[in-house]
Amino acid sequence: MRGTSAAQFFRVSGTAGQATAQSTHGRDAEYCTGPNVRETSTNPVTEGIQMKELDPQVVAMLEEMRRQAALQSTAAPPATWLERLAAMRARIARPTPLRGTPEAVASVADRTLPGRGGPIPVRIYDPRGDHLDGAAAEPAPALVYYHGGGFVAGNLDSHDVLMRALANRAGCVVVAVDYRLAPEHPYPAATDDAWAALQWLADHAADVKVDAARLAVGGDSAGGLLAAHVAQRAKREGLSLRLQLLLYPNTDATMSRPSWQSFGTSAYLVDRHDMKERYDAWLPPEIDRASPEVSPLFAQDLSGLAPALIVTADHDPLCDEGNEYAAKLRGARVKVEHVCWQGMVHGFASMAGALDAGKALIERSAAALRGALS
Repeated sequence: MRGTSAAQFFRVSGTAGQATAQSTHGRDAEYCTGPNVRETSTNPVTEGIQMKELDPQVVAMLEEMRRQAALQSTAAPPATWLERLAAMRARIARPTPLRGTPEAVASVADRTLPGRGGPIPVRIYDPRGDHLDGAAAEPAPALVYYHGGGFVAGNLDSHDVLMRALANRAGCVVVAVDYRLAPEHPYPAATDDAWAALQWLADHAADVKVDAARLAVGGDSAGGLLAAHVAQRAKREGLSLRLQLLLYPNTDATMSRPSWQSFGTSAYLVDRHDMKERYDAWLPPEIDRASPEVSPLFAQDLSGLAPALIVTADHDPLCDEGNEYAAKLRGARVKVEHVCWQGMVHGFASMAGALDAGKALIERSAAALRGALS
């Protein structure tokens, strides 16, 4: 399927979703939820759902997903959560034109870093070509990136297309981290690995020709929570960051924001019951889900954190917690650019093969990285 045009594969039409951009330092953010929600029954994918207008390309994509799921529904569905998890991991591991075409990068190398729980696999994307033949290279800025997947899925391959695009467009080294997943490795395995990877890069920047003074962290979804956690810890431990790139991040493990009720169904790709099961797998019962260690939104002091680009989608159950985190950072006088993408669903940066908004988000993220790391 790699040779197939994703736009043709999904037969998308219409225009890309519009972003509501806010440079929210000192200004009110425009939230995505509220009274402008209306009921519609014209979309067979979301019939009976309280919704605002979805982008036409999203509608076409969801309809194609539904059609393909119906074609593959002859086998009995997984009966248990662990069986569903295995099926989800297998699905995420498969290449798909939905993500877009993987770009060539001058250097892509897998290696392991030392971690508290054992070696941490990483993949290092280096867009520079001037040092590959042994020539000296100027130290480059770097982004440490944590993939999404609800703390239970995702790996280096699931986000490979996105990482390649960011490395090439931002002109920085990207270090993608394959942190340990639940339920095999519950909390604090993922947060430990996330911090260990950043700390290693800061301490060994010269080994990979990276400038330790120009580091950023980023992540999408669950990886956004890890990036926010790491940014908070970096402030406490005196490690300077230039940017935190948070794409539709989890920030509230209590799942108590209204958008979980409005959009937390499979019609919008992230079901609230499935997400609760993922949190249950990641967080042992004794862990307070309102603790800032697992819910960055509830940190008491956010002052002094790295500048942030926070992107949310208005049809995403994670929308409210991302919006509120942007507002709290702004209230702490952190420089924040908050972009709420209208008509979009969760995960759209990884749908750039079908969604113009996914491509635009990658460009927006790369521009923020270039500006912060220059």
